[in-house]
Amino acid sequence: MEEAKPLGTGEREIQAGDSLVSVAVAAGHLPDTIWNDAANRDLKTARGDGELLLPGDKLTVMPLRVEPVACVTGKTHTFRRKGVPVTLKLVLEDDEAKPFAGKKYELAIDGATQSGTTDDSGTIECKVTASSGSGELTVWLDEPGLPTPWTHTLRIGELQPKNSLTGVQQRLANLGFYAADDLTGLVDPETGLALGAFIAEQELTVDDQLDDSVLDKLVEVHRV
Repeated sequence: MEEAKPLGTGEREIQAGDSLVSVAVAAGHLPDTIWNDAANRDLKTARGDGELLLPGDKLTVMPLRVEPVACVTGKTHTFRRKGVPVTLKLVLEDDEAKPFAGKKYELAIDGATQSGTTDDSGTIECKVTASSGSGELTVWLDEPGLPTPWTHTLRIGELQPKNSLTGVQQRLANLGFYAADDLTGLVDPETGLALGAFIAEQELTVDDQLDDSVLDKLVEVHRV
């Protein structure tokens, strides 16, 4: 694997926890306005997804254009900002990719708690702000051999590209192969064991644990 390196030539340097959405909202733009700017073409081509930026990447964020809007005086007018809030989507599955359907959950983000039940595909969808950085998910699995309730800490907007070692560890952690609280960004024994377990589960035959076929399969199973 060729390790990912920061790219881009813009003035806005990406920090850990930044995403295209959070940068765009802070600047008053829609995400696509920034991502489709010709000045960010090389970065867009390399990353593919604006939510998979690497700390150190540099985005060009153009100045806002002010456009007057004609309104009738003496009346109330409502203006709605597009793209806010954003949707957070989580999929819960067991080791055999069977969805945890119909499970009660609570999701605490930014001091507010949302609750509900997972759908038939084990999916949870909720609205969050662009600045949301972390949260805690609690799920009542009610399955033999599994904890009830089960809790998991979410780090929103921090997923790195697949060819970043931290990005590899993040995906392995989300899939249950790696300790989520120990993301070193290094090829250490724990990472090797986690990759080996993932490769064995997927029945892959490779000489290099960080072969492109392994990374592609990791993205496929993780879904991003």
